Amino acid sequence: MCLTTFAAAAIALSFSVPAMAQQWVEFRSEAWGFAINFPHEPRSEKIEYTDHYDQKVPARVFSAERATGRYTMTAVSFAGSPTDSLTAVAFAAEAIRAKGTPTYYAFHDLDGIPGLVLSVTQTDGRRIQAGVYFLDQRLYIAEGSVAAGNPAPSHFQQSVNFFGPEGDRTVLDDTYDAPN
Repeated sequence: MCLTTFAAAAIALSFSVPAMAQQWVEFRSEAWGFAINFPHEPRSEKIEYTDHYDQKVPARVFSAERATGRYTMTAVSFAGSPTDSLTAVAFAAEAIRAKGTPTYYAFHDLDGIPGLVLSVTQTDGRRIQAGVYFLDQRLYIAEGSVAAGNPAPSHFQQSVNFFGPEGDRTVLDDTYDAPN
């Protein structure tokens, strides 16, 4: 009886170890005002983003990879070169659309913050899911990409949250009137 209990516990533990290895972490950037789930702590890289006017503006890419996928959040600051939010979002979304065949492309309202969500399938079967948003002269591009045959990276793209200087979650519900 003791051996049976031990065997059952060993089997249960063997299933829980891979599950624990797949735990995602919530990453929060105070400086950039967002939070998002990554498969592990992301690395951060300072870059220059080329906008729709061919200007270089400061940005930071937060990224994490695992064997089956790559996950990035690009945060772009237009503070020194204010820009039109609709054009910035459309330009960023078009760059993602150009990576393959779009399978989904729609307006999205994240807590009242307008943006676009899209899915793209590349020629090798790789799938991309992304969300593009603009808030307070900042462009945010959340992009998950997985190899063919793997579950879509929906969890990543859907885990985005924005917050203000006081740490409160940003909700702009009164700025968007959804059609009835």
